[in-house]
Amino acid sequence: MTHAIKYLCSYGDLTAPGSTQPGPLADDFTLNSPVGVHADSYGRLWVCDTGNSRVLIFDAELSTLLHVIEGPGEDTPDAPRLLMPFHLCPHPTHQLMYCTDMGHGRVVVFAYDEDEVWFSYAFGEGDGHYLPLSDPNGITVVRERDGVDYLYVCDEFFHTADDLASRCVKFTLEGEFVGQFRHVGGPGVRHELLWPQGLASDAQGNLYLANTGHYEVLKISTDWPIVNECVQAPHDTVMLHQHGKPTGIGKFNVMRSVCVICDRVFVPGHVENAITVYDLDGKEVSEVKGLLPLWNHTPEPVHNLSDFVYGALEDVVFVGPYQVCAAEGEPDVYFISEPFASSVIKVRIPRVQGDEDALLIESVGHRRDDQSRLRDSSQFNCMTSVIGFNRERRTVPREPQAGGNWIDQWAQATTSIYKYWYDQFRTHMGIDPLARMANASLNIDSGNWCMKTFNTESDPYHQLQDMMRGFFVPGDLAMDVYYPHTPPLGQICPGTPIVFVTNFNLCTVTMYQFNPAGYLINYGMPFGREGIGGDGTLKAPQGIAINGQGEIYIADSLNNRISMWQLQPTGYVAFRKNFRWQSDEDFTPCDIAIDAQDRLFVCDQFNNCLRVFDRAGNSLWSYGYLGYCDDVNVDYEKFMLPASVCIDGERLIVNDLVNRALKVFRIGEHTLHYEAGISVFKKYPDAGGVWMPYFIYADRGRLYVPDTTFNVVNVFRYGAAEPDSASIAA
Repeated sequence: MTHAIKYLCSYGDLTAPGSTQPGPLADDFTLNSPVGVHADSYGRLWVCDTGNSRVLIFDAELSTLLHVIEGPGEDTPDAPRLLMPFHLCPHPTHQLMYCTDMGHGRVVVFAYDEDEVWFSYAFGEGDGHYLPLSDPNGITVVRERDGVDYLYVCDEFFHTADDLASRCVKFTLEGEFVGQFRHVGGPGVRHELLWPQGLASDAQGNLYLANTGHYEVLKISTDWPIVNECVQAPHDTVMLHQHGKPTGIGKFNVMRSVCVICDRVFVPGHVENAITVYDLDGKEVSEVKGLLPLWNHTPEPVHNLSDFVYGALEDVVFVGPYQVCAAEGEPDVYFISEPFASSVIKVRIPRVQGDEDALLIESVGHRRDDQSRLRDSSQFNCMTSVIGFNRERRTVPREPQAGGNWIDQWAQATTSIYKYWYDQFRTHMGIDPLARMANASLNIDSGNWCMKTFNTESDPYHQLQDMMRGFFVPGDLAMDVYYPHTPPLGQICPGTPIVFVTNFNLCTVTMYQFNPAGYLINYGMPFGREGIGGDGTLKAPQGIAINGQGEIYIADSLNNRISMWQLQPTGYVAFRKNFRWQSDEDFTPCDIAIDAQDRLFVCDQFNNCLRVFDRAGNSLWSYGYLGYCDDVNVDYEKFMLPASVCIDGERLIVNDLVNRALKVFRIGEHTLHYEAGISVFKKYPDAGGVWMPYFIYADRGRLYVPDTTFNVVNVFRYGAAEPDSASIAA
């Protein structure tokens, strides 16, 4: 038996290299999680189409694709293609564009003229003076006091054995190493660089650094000396700070980017789904919260009612804005990337104070939903979770148990009679509501507001007919499947499971049941309500798990607790209790899994560990601690923001988010025993690469990993597969 984790295959439509040709944009042209944007000297817009690992160049009107850059080509034979290009920065005097190529740990420089684009040079491989770039992200050029221009690069996940701090590296414009800093010190708090992403500069020689891991924007003068990799600041350097921890993947009020344009500092994400504008001293000037479409904005093609609603909302709200750049020669006009909507918009933001709406001029990037096409797999947009149906758990419901109040007894008696007649009908008609779901998975395509069904036993995997016929709400996030031993009142098909889905935005949980035709329809009413504190309230619920007794556990993320509920025989869901890890107010749950002993295994995300509870919510033991996982077979106890956990028999699998590692453990009585692991970062998605994995699911030796930004589901095999889950060709 081998315990190695191996990549099997992926599903979800991907854009193949060489498949996109320049020319006028088609109605169905899509991007995939675009991040960096910048205009060149001709006013054309360069876009890092990060999820597709390429750079695209559009005309200023966003109507024509001029160039597709997939990489340096044979000039760099070891890495001819880009892998996750993140940010762009123009040379101050030459027709050159710098691009941080995160997946290959380098900065790639492209030269251009009015007609052509070609590779110029690349750097970042390290030498005797500095370690190679690890994960270059933000990039900017700044003119320092000596009149010389230098290039600064944020190396997001860089670290050393004795220091978890990241770094910001200084180069000449030709790519020669000059220096670096990892901390910013002074009379106030010493600031450690932790996962820095956005980087910008002003004409006075100041750097503006989005220190994402500490929820702050730092303003750093390049005049200040650097001693032992620490900037010596004469005063505190914090320009902005987000108080508290925005817990949970998907919360957008984390400062990932900062952009300086003339005398204004644009900070997307300081306020969720908005752009806050400051002057150079950090005084708030305005807050841009929404969009007003202009008459000349080209509408999105409409294929169904969902498209109509999606397009209308896309025209009036920001969706996780990320990077802002100015449009050349157009005052107060900007380009803004929206990775979670896979689009780039062109807007006008008036120079006024106070709350303001941007005027939407144009956008590029059609909705990533091509269900109207005949293909094996449609595109995903912000994939969040996968769940399947275990055939071994499709058992005949037990006889009603004695006890309970008279209402429960009446409900059990009623369902017992109904079950008898249903079984007669099912046997006579030969129906099986789960016939089409026996080898299928349900997939929440969150950005497209839908649930998609895939056959996960075929070779290759292929998409099935949409099985959802119930009311599916935008914001649905995580799922679990409950197999009731005794059917609750109102279940149409006894013996079939009930699917529970959390909604991050509405702070509720919705239940779905199968009808005789095998489609999912609503069961009962959603439960939970939005609120901070108190009983029966939820705030940004994420993972969910249900045990065999119908006890429901929800990761109530922004309330820093687990919320426990009970599905009763009447079908009503009653609140039971809230609990935390040893009454710790800093408890940050994001996902839950339940083992055969009904113990709860909880990802305590911002405490970088797993917490274990008994069925009643009593704290038992903890596993793991903060640290980078450089060698998964050595550093398996180290976690950084573990985002999801699932259980397959005696095995527990963890999605270690920042480390981009998948780890398999065997569950012990008081600890976990490591078996296997794999690093899944810096690979193309069709080779098992993962960028932002979310709620994972495991069954019979297969692990399903949905990626919210590559927009694909990767499937891995681990341990010894059961006979009915033989490996398939990738």
